[in-house]
Amino acid sequence: MLALVLWYVDPLALWSKLRGADLRLVALAVLVSAASNALSALRWAHIARGLGLVAPSGRLTLMYARGITTNMLLPGATLSGDLLRSVQLSRLDNPFMRSALSVLLDRLSGLWVLCVLSLLAAAGVAVWSANGDGGSVPHELTLYLLVLAGVTAAPFIPLPFGALERSSVSVIAAWAARWERLREQVRQARPALAASLWQSLAVQFLSAGSLWIGSLALGVSLSYPVMLAAAAPIFVMAALPIGVAGFGTRELAAVVVLGFAGVPGDQATATALLYGLAAVLQGIAAAPLFLVDR
Repeated sequence: MLALVLWYVDPLALWSKLRGADLRLVALAVLVSAASNALSALRWAHIARGLGLVAPSGRLTLMYARGITTNMLLPGATLSGDLLRSVQLSRLDNPFMRSALSVLLDRLSGLWVLCVLSLLAAAGVAVWSANGDGGSVPHELTLYLLVLAGVTAAPFIPLPFGALERSSVSVIAAWAARWERLREQVRQARPALAASLWQSLAVQFLSAGSLWIGSLALGVSLSYPVMLAAAAPIFVMAALPIGVAGFGTRELAAVVVLGFAGVPGDQATATALLYGLAAVLQGIAAAPLFLVDR
């Protein structure tokens, strides 16, 4: 997929953009991305403790950093690192499934908050566009707002698991019972999820900020609110477990979404690549932590 995107945008044009990037802004984008990951680790620790797990912040920060390195080496986007985090957390005498649930909730809560922020930013862009263009909002932006609104509302839609548990089909009843038990565990974690909301907001503001600073390093003239509005599909696509470290899916999403904002394909791809390379640098820096017996 990455090769397809590179072919589409012209590798020579892409290389020209990357070679001309402002290295000071690139370094700042890496630092902002690292700050975002550090806060993500603290959020995970908070959620894990909310599930009743042994989860000291310092230990989980090390685990999170090792997960970043693993994401750079194994396929599955963030899935490989998340699996490693689950295993490491379970080695602190925690149940494996509950450890895995803490990682899942950490990941999903972050993506949900990102969609909320992108929805609010996109709504602000739509209002600004309507005021500037005599009341007209692009159809693509309207559709985008509807999709984001649907995603943010999805966790609050009631599902009929109680009725399915009484199904005469044993397989359906068994799966419904498992989902109901999972929902009960999630309900127990709600106070921790709510308390970590400020961390999720900060994480996503910083992540979108890193993406935006990377675009500025390449000469892209988008405002931060527009980049925040575009961030959700870029980061969600990067989390799909079909590649290594999100490369390919992230660049494809950037070309499509940033293209609607008027960003040329080579600049959009270069922006997504710089964001991915920031994670690679952090993965390299965290690699020696595998030698730390903690």
